[in-house]
Amino acid sequence: MKQKTKLAAKMGDMSSLLTVICALLVEIILFSLLNKNFVKLSNFMSIGLYAAIVGCISCSVTFVNISGMIDISVGSQIAVVGMVAALVSSSGQSWAVTVLAALGAGVLCGAINGFFITVLKLNAFITSIATMQTFRGLAFLLSDGMSITISDAAYKFIGRGYVLGVPMSLWIMALSYIIFHLISKYTVFGRNVYLIGGNPQASFLSGIKVNGMRFKIYLLNGLMAGISGVLLSAQTGAGIPAAAANYNMTALSAVILGGAALTGGKGTIFGTFLGSMVLAVLQNGMTMNSIGSYWQDIVIGLVLILSISIDAIKGGSLKRKL
Repeated sequence: MKQKTKLAAKMGDMSSLLTVICALLVEIILFSLLNKNFVKLSNFMSIGLYAAIVGCISCSVTFVNISGMIDISVGSQIAVVGMVAALVSSSGQSWAVTVLAALGAGVLCGAINGFFITVLKLNAFITSIATMQTFRGLAFLLSDGMSITISDAAYKFIGRGYVLGVPMSLWIMALSYIIFHLISKYTVFGRNVYLIGGNPQASFLSGIKVNGMRFKIYLLNGLMAGISGVLLSAQTGAGIPAAAANYNMTALSAVILGGAALTGGKGTIFGTFLGSMVLAVLQNGMTMNSIGSYWQDIVIGLVLILSISIDAIKGGSLKRKL
């Protein structure tokens, strides 16, 4: 019986991944027909640069979701990280100090979410809405609402430079996906992420410190927000308080599109990679065909609704963290 259940689960996962792959191929074919410039190497590089930022944060959001939690404040965290990086860099510090300060800011944001949710045991959904607003306000407060230019060429190389003909951002994204995949498949920590999301009560009774695990996952999520924030600020060459406003939902959409269940306990890093690529190609294709940003937001929102609906039909629950 258990073997049949596992086989059915694997078949379901394969079906979800194949569906996302087909959607990605349809997008590429459609946008190639609509605009011949879509298939140019330079455009695929542009898609990759956007996907790198979303992809890095989506890795850790996958773990958050699998563990049975949620975080929709990641865009605001990225904005705070960018502002901290800009302030530190403009004070004359080296690129290395700037990166460390930015990553520290990200981890601190993750710790704040983790403290409220796992220590004070506040509702994860409501808490992340509150911190989304708080972190965004902090980003504006740090610069009095103004963007701050980053002039350090070494720092900007992280987002704009090329290594072996490939953007540095893509190397960082690839490394992030590989590390998170290895963690999820071959470590006790990764196995526990699935266990606490699938059945937190049983996990607790088996000796797993559920809240402690979730706190670590939020710290990890903050670290990845730091990496995404560094990539974004390095690409734009500035700390922008309004940056990454749509990344809150984009990261979650990538995770759900990739086959993760809203109830937790299910999801893959590879699926998230495919989901993030679907969204990156979709946004790029719409931009190249002169579809306005407001319409793009509507389309991305509809994609998220469709993803959630599919999850609900397959047996997921929308009640979980609300």
